[in-house]
Amino acid sequence: MSKKAKSFEEFYSKNKDDILDIDIVAYYAESHDGDTTPFDKDMFCPECKQAELSFVHKTSKRRAHLRRIKSSNHKDGCSYNYEYASKKTVKKYVDSLNYEEIQDKLNSIMNMLCRKHNTKKTTSNDNEDLTKKRKNPMLIPERKDCETVLRALQRKRLNGWIDESDGEDFCVFYGKVKLKVIEKEKNSDDPKKTYKYYLLQIYTQNKKGEWKFRTSLYRGNMRDLVNEEVMYNIVMIGHLDFQFKPFTIKLANKNAIKYREA
Repeated sequence: MSKKAKSFEEFYSKNKDDILDIDIVAYYAESHDGDTTPFDKDMFCPECKQAELSFVHKTSKRRAHLRRIKSSNHKDGCSYNYEYASKKTVKKYVDSLNYEEIQDKLNSIMNMLCRKHNTKKTTSNDNEDLTKKRKNPMLIPERKDCETVLRALQRKRLNGWIDESDGEDFCVFYGKVKLKVIEKEKNSDDPKKTYKYYLLQIYTQNKKGEWKFRTSLYRGNMRDLVNEEVMYNIVMIGHLDFQFKPFTIKLANKNAIKYREA
């Protein structure tokens, strides 16, 4: 079972009532001798919005990140309360779903991670929190010692910092992107024949607002129908592969991806 420590790339700001990127804090700290005062006491879990977070400065071995303050707890049902699912568990779970089931799962994850922030105030009781736990799309079941336990899916923003320190466990990759299909040809065992295959290229937006190539997915004989001028929300379950630079993403299976116009 994965024991990877929980860290955060985004946080909920009560003052702004919005989900903000860690880069905002990091850039401020770099230009103010490490001070983060404007953000202190205003960084909370982006999922449950209850657990308070603190900023951890970058070192030579680790990038800047956010972590939960030990005295502050997540709400019941928040996926950050659960251990991360192992690579084996995620693969087994995804392969157990048919096409409609995995697409429903990805749709729920997309609605959770890619939706516009809802500023409408809501209240909940214990029964509602229990329902949320059972329906949280970032949780998956694992059979352990004759009982079923819940494990959390890791998540990674496509426009965030990604390198080999992130490892190769299965994650939910998500974000706003532009897409492009590339057709390739490859020789078969018969030297007189070739076959076509397709790559789905993913572009993310940098701080200057420019769309830059981020990574690509091998799609085999599946040609995705996309509009290169349109911005999409995308979610997929896969793992990083650093054989080709900067990296590629290998899907848990061919159906473990969903995108729709943002």
